[in-house]
Amino acid sequence: MKKRKMIALLCCTAMTAGLAGCGGSENSSPATTAAVNAGAESAADDSQVDADNSQAAADEKTFNIDLATNYAADGPAGIALEKFVNDVAEKSGKSINISLFTDGTLGSAADNYSSVASGDLDMAMTGLEGLDLYAPEYTFLDSPFLIESWEHMDALLESGIGDSLKARYEENGFVTLGWHHRDIRELASNKEVKAPADVEGLKLRLPGMTVYVDTWSALNVSSTTVAMSELYTALQTKVAEACEGGYEQMNTLKLYEVQDYIAETEHVYEFVGLFINKDLYDSMSDNQRQILNDCAAENLEYADRLSDESREEYKKACLDGGMTLVDIDRAAFRESLSDFYQKQFESKWTVTTYDEVMSYAK
Repeated sequence: MKKRKMIALLCCTAMTAGLAGCGGSENSSPATTAAVNAGAESAADDSQVDADNSQAAADEKTFNIDLATNYAADGPAGIALEKFVNDVAEKSGKSINISLFTDGTLGSAADNYSSVASGDLDMAMTGLEGLDLYAPEYTFLDSPFLIESWEHMDALLESGIGDSLKARYEENGFVTLGWHHRDIRELASNKEVKAPADVEGLKLRLPGMTVYVDTWSALNVSSTTVAMSELYTALQTKVAEACEGGYEQMNTLKLYEVQDYIAETEHVYEFVGLFINKDLYDSMSDNQRQILNDCAAENLEYADRLSDESREEYKKACLDGGMTLVDIDRAAFRESLSDFYQKQFESKWTVTTYDEVMSYAK
């Protein structure tokens, strides 16, 4: 990891200058503000170091671990991961020491997945790309309009379907410590979108994941995969007419300057995982693994709370910036995709059925 750390340090220097230019260093993000209230509560817990943990650590091997994520240091995930790092060090008696690399300093999300699988990277928090890369038969979890709510998603991830997904990941070399409610994806455009007919022929910017492109294509959109760094310009110059993503993305990229409407489609409940290399995890003591599991559960829940609070702040900022919220008929979109879903479950998503997936929505 020495080479990666040297690269990360160079990247961090460049990113510091870039963030200053974006104004990100002067104002606290909604997630940062939300985290302040948790500080006093956390400090009280942090002051009570468990003597038993310290004694156990004296007899355990010490691990120095690198944890990477593409998410921002001052966003919900970054703030929660920083607390996770500190909690693990304290509760393990510093037998597990984690160095956190945020903002993509150790590579893309896809890079992080493959590096954790190979053991070149110890841990990562990342999301959508993993299903495409390692578990394409589970990409229904990211298929637009299929999942109805966070409750629906959580029920699936806590079911046998979620257990088998974790097992699939383990076959590829990494263990899932838990899941985080990253965001809910909406549709931003310069025309009102209320029903499936309104997106036909729409030039929609999409991420590169196959399930996104396939699902929206079934709704007859004209998709384009413009890089995120070029999205604002693409919308400004009409290379793309619309885009989809969470309110954080819309606010951070100032899309309210180039898009008039937000259709609150809630078409993807974007969950991400906290992963660790399987060989590394297996080499730890039972006590150390339990500490990782417990700290992950606590801090991923914390990240979820921060995301919920931040989402409302980012939404307000977009509306204050001039965007208009449009209610849509979500059931009509799901109905328009029913044949597509059935074909996918028969040919690709063969680990379950449409009826089983929808049974968890009740």
